This record gives sequence, structure tokens and C-alpha cells, in this order.
Amino acid sequence: MAEARVFVYCPMCGTKLESTERHGAIRPVCPDCDYTVYYDPKVAVIMLVTRGDRVLLVQRGVDPEKGKWALPAGFVNAGEVPAEAAAREITEETGLTVGNVRLIDVFPNPGDGTADILIAYAADITGGEMAADDDAVDVGLFNDDDMPPTAFKTTEWLLERWRHGDVE
Repeated sequence: MAEARVFVYCPMCGTKLESTERHGAIRPVCPDCDYTVYYDPKVAVIMLVTRGDRVLLVQRGVDPEKGKWALPAGFVNAGEVPAEAAAREITEETGLTVGNVRLIDVFPNPGDGTADILIAYAADITGGEMAADDDAVDVGLFNDDDMPPTAFKTTEWLLERWRHGDVE
């Protein structure tokens, strides 16, 4: 479940906000400058990278699900293209570079982290040296017979699609 974001004071002038109907919903509105707060969704990306019959996973070094394995993922920064964010996350967490990035799916409200929208991509390894970094404590390529305990529904959903050949 995504964590709640709450504004108490106007980010423009500092006045205490009031709950007011605005554009079809109750929203925080400034009674002084009329600024309306819109809670923008947090967008994250996840990447399914394979080599032959093996899939790239990272062992999480932070909560949620610390110690379990997951597909590399992370948040999209403001102004960043989501596919480029996914490639960046691969490099940050695994030391690898990827190419041939392609969209798999978009998961609204995936419910297993802090993202409101999760965009899933597939890619091919093009270079780099595999080494865990950032919030990953280990990284590896696994086949279905040696799959470690995984975290998150979205990792499971994407692994299941990979097992059935639904991801190129």
C-alpha cells in the first residue's frame, strides 16, 4: 500500500490549508492564495532482465522485504523518462548495463511497495560487471530450479509470465 502524503501548510505561502471541494474531489486548498494541492502518484519502474534461461534478481538490503530477492526496481525521478529510469536502476543495483528496453506492462496500485504506478520493462544485458550496489546486497542470475525466496507480488507476477514465455 502506498504511504499517505499529507500537506498541512500551503507550499506557496505557508498558510494552513483547508479541505475544500475542488475539481470533483475534496482537496487541500489555501484560503489565502487559493493554491490547490494535488497528490501526484509515485511512479516506479521494474526490470526483467534475462540471460538464456536465467533471470536477474537482487537481494534487498532494505525494508520492505529486506533479505528477500526481487527484480531490480526503483522510483522515476522528476523529469526522467521511465525506460531510462529502469536502465539506471539496473546499473545502480547490479553494475550491469542494458539495451533493447521494451515495455511489458503497467501496474496501477500494485500494493506491494510505496509506488502508486509500476511500469515493467524487459531488457538485454549489454555490458558492465555484475556487482551488488545501492540498496542491493547481492545480485545473481537464477533459473527456475534455483530461485531464491522472492519479495513482492509484482516480482512473482513477472516471473510467472517469464516462466510461461509471455515476455520476449
